[in-house]
Amino acid sequence: MMHHGPAALRLRTVDHESLVIVLSARGSPLDAAALDPLADTRVLWVRVEREGEAACLAARIRHGDCREDFQDRLRRWGAARGWAVTVAPGRRPD
Repeated sequence: MMHHGPAALRLRTVDHESLVIVLSARGSPLDAAALDPLADTRVLWVRVEREGEAACLAARIRHGDCREDFQDRLRRWGAARGWAVTVAPGRRPD
């Protein structure tokens, strides 16, 4: 018999790593906290540079979904805010 209560919950592992670049010319405000709402992620480091209305965020992020799914998810997330997003493969976690 399969148990479906709280004890049966499985936690996803954060086992992929990507480098993320987010560019904003005039979209929503872009700062280090912008990544906080992303589910199933862990931000290892983040840097933000600004000049006038333009901002660029670079981050190394660990995530549970495969890189292709993560890339699609981040591009949709960024587009909804007026940002351009690039995702590149990072090294596998130790």
